[in-house]
Amino acid sequence: MTGAPLRVVILGLAITSSWGNGHATIYRALVRALASRGHDVLFLERDVPWYAAHRDLPNPPYGHTALYTSLDELRDRFAGAVREADLVMVGSYAPQGVAVGEWVLGT
Repeated sequence: MTGAPLRVVILGLAITSSWGNGHATIYRALVRALASRGHDVLFLERDVPWYAAHRDLPNPPYGHTALYTSLDELRDRFAGAVREADLVMVGSYAPQGVAVGEWVLGT
């Protein structure tokens, strides 16, 4: 890697459960690749019952993963991480994606 490592925050559908979606496998590969290049990656996943019951990778061994239960909790716990990030990505099908995207842009 050349240059300083980036602080990356990804808000996506799921990384801890690949049950019923293809998002987790793609996010896992992306986070693993970014982390292996020295970047600090935080993946934020909405904790929902259908994925909670089927977690096949509850604690990915690369990057950092955190769960949140509501938009209010997301704002309260992760505003600093979003504000300080070099890159923030809001993925497709992220729960309340429009509201999350607007919050990211305003943070």
